[in-house]
Amino acid sequence: MGGLFEKKELIYTIYQEKSFSRAAQKLFISQPSLSLMVKKLEDQIGSPLFDRSCKPIRLTQTGQQYIAAVEQIMQIEGDYETYLQAMQNLEAGHLRIGSNQLLSSLVLPRYISRFCQEHPGIQLALTDANSITLENELSAGQLDLVIDNHKLSERFFERKRLATEHLLLAVPAAFPQTELAQNYRLSYEDIIQGRHLKHAPAVPLDIFSDVPFILMNRDNDLRTQTNAIFQEAVFSPKVLFELDRLTTLFAYIETGTAASVVSDTLVRNSHIRNVENTCFYPLSGTHGRRGIYVSFKRNRPCTAAMLTFMDSLENLR
Repeated sequence: MGGLFEKKELIYTIYQEKSFSRAAQKLFISQPSLSLMVKKLEDQIGSPLFDRSCKPIRLTQTGQQYIAAVEQIMQIEGDYETYLQAMQNLEAGHLRIGSNQLLSSLVLPRYISRFCQEHPGIQLALTDANSITLENELSAGQLDLVIDNHKLSERFFERKRLATEHLLLAVPAAFPQTELAQNYRLSYEDIIQGRHLKHAPAVPLDIFSDVPFILMNRDNDLRTQTNAIFQEAVFSPKVLFELDRLTTLFAYIETGTAASVVSDTLVRNSHIRNVENTCFYPLSGTHGRRGIYVSFKRNRPCTAAMLTFMDSLENLR
């Protein structure tokens, strides 16, 4: 019984015109061809759709049920076409964004707020998780976009670099070792103004060999970068404990508990209570910087909402 509605437009035109000849003219086909196609469909159904014994022709009971079904199909198709047009015009649809904790709490809110104001018909959902979770959810189709530092596999995902982060050593100003590193020190204002990007000399990490450190958990991309920096410098920090949130870690630095490696994204976007409490230092090597990327599943069509939001991230900082 497959394909019963493939010729629904023909049947519906005959129903509207109440005449095979007028329907054939409207459809730009010959009347014999139209009659043959209808006869084949009626044979497939096993019952006539039209009562041809009267003029104008009328629907049989089977024909009435067929037209009722056709009108339901046309309504569904029309509703779907309207939805697709609304999606294209960013008047409907959804956008599911995943990001790490730092970006989702300090950077993305202003971009998401603007997007919501400009496109209130789009339903937004934001997932805050570590890189492994974000990659798994993007792969499973539970997320549309992931904004993170982690480079996802190019085999399965496409990515676009949005910005470059520079990593900094942050040390409580009360620690006496900061006096030895005075020539390398960057102020909070230096970082806000971008002066740390001008190839400032890297601080020798051995100055801080006796300083306690708090590091990110081992499944975090920043921890991977930090380990690489320490390994390159042949430096073994004294680790007090590990955390899974960079903003929490920075709070311990501000209160004078320990030193750590942070990103300039964190410093620029944090509301630092007392800028004199923390000293910042540039770090050396290729591991002292990392990208921020927006990634999406390879070979998956991008919706208008995805493309528009990605465009809005061009000046991410």
